[in-house]
Amino acid sequence: EPIAPTIIEDEPEAEGDHRIDRAEYEQVLKDGLQKVMRWYYVKPAYKGSAFIGFQVEDILKEELKKGPLKPGDVIVTINDLPVERPEHAMAIWRGLWSKKVLTLVLMRKGQKIVYEIPIVSQQPPGDEQ
Repeated sequence: EPIAPTIIEDEPEAEGDHRIDRAEYEQVLKDGLQKVMRWYYVKPAYKGSAFIGFQVEDILKEELKKGPLKPGDVIVTINDLPVERPEHAMAIWRGLWSKKVLTLVLMRKGQKIVYEIPIVSQQPPGDEQ
């Protein structure tokens, strides 16, 4: 079972102010996209006959329910790349290794929402410089 990225909560955060721990993020990348896809149930979303993204139907991994994605959200882009075909998902996945921020563009109840989620290294307590 892969480890899901956790949202770091050392202090109360505003809605949409999320961070991902770098070590857990890298472990998720090592585990592979197929395992991550077990955490969410998504389906293609259309506006008329035009594909617009993937709609999150359900979040299956409990700790991810506190994250930015909510059931009903449509994922339009990840790091400015559309996810329309399997090869798009794989290109995005390969590009995630070098990222310091994960940018999600979503449609939620007809409104565009952009999450910029920093990928941060946690320092052990007492290691602050």
